[in-house]
Amino acid sequence: MKCAKLIYVKSDGRTCTDAPDLLIIYFILAFCIFPLNLNYVLQHILKEEETLYLGRHYKYGAKTWFLSRSINLYSSVSLSKLCSLPLFVMARMPLEPLIVGRVIGEVLDSFTTTTKMTVTYNKKQVYNGHEFFPSSINIKPKVEIEGDDMRSFFTLIMTDPDVPGPSDPYLREHLHWIVTDIPGTTDATFGKELVSYEIPKPNIGIHRFVFVLFKQKRRQCVTPPTSRDQFNTRSFAAQNELGLPVAAVYFNAQRETAARRR
Repeated sequence: MKCAKLIYVKSDGRTCTDAPDLLIIYFILAFCIFPLNLNYVLQHILKEEETLYLGRHYKYGAKTWFLSRSINLYSSVSLSKLCSLPLFVMARMPLEPLIVGRVIGEVLDSFTTTTKMTVTYNKKQVYNGHEFFPSSINIKPKVEIEGDDMRSFFTLIMTDPDVPGPSDPYLREHLHWIVTDIPGTTDATFGKELVSYEIPKPNIGIHRFVFVLFKQKRRQCVTPPTSRDQFNTRSFAAQNELGLPVAAVYFNAQRETAARRR
């Protein structure tokens, strides 16, 4: 059976590598990782050609779990080895929501966040991986940018990489919004709307809606794309010399039924 590799550190500081099979990993996830949604983890992490890094440490009686993705497969190990894990187990890497959500990889290259960006719909802040009902996002969000000062300018992009559906996103990405020339320390209303805001209307499956912020080299340096469909954030950034993102956040949404509204 294919399995995931487990890397942890013993209490004496020695690094150990064990590789319990996926059934054991499923057990750990189901019964031990309380902050995470199991179905979400299995969807986005437990896939072939991947390594699952697990770690835990005990602090003030609470378990804190970290997950991150990597690529590899390994051999299996007995359940007795897994059950003999020491009390102090530390992951090599902390959880990175943009990696777990496959925003980095499918939409963006890896980057370092250098600017604080806050996105809110009706005073409800967007956090990575949180779900919003389509009825709650039918108005333009407020996007606040910290920045250095008003002499620095930013471009904001909002896209959906899961169109028409996450299982076959052949129209990836669909562009929902572009605002340029946003001065630092202000919000998107101070910028120039290059592409008007389009209300998210996911029809098939769970869609990710990604907000990406770039720092411009100068004002009025960004040109509009020719189409909303099959938009590519990486290519657009390269064509307009925007470099890597300085901030990003995404939320999930799916088609809203009467039962879900209740």
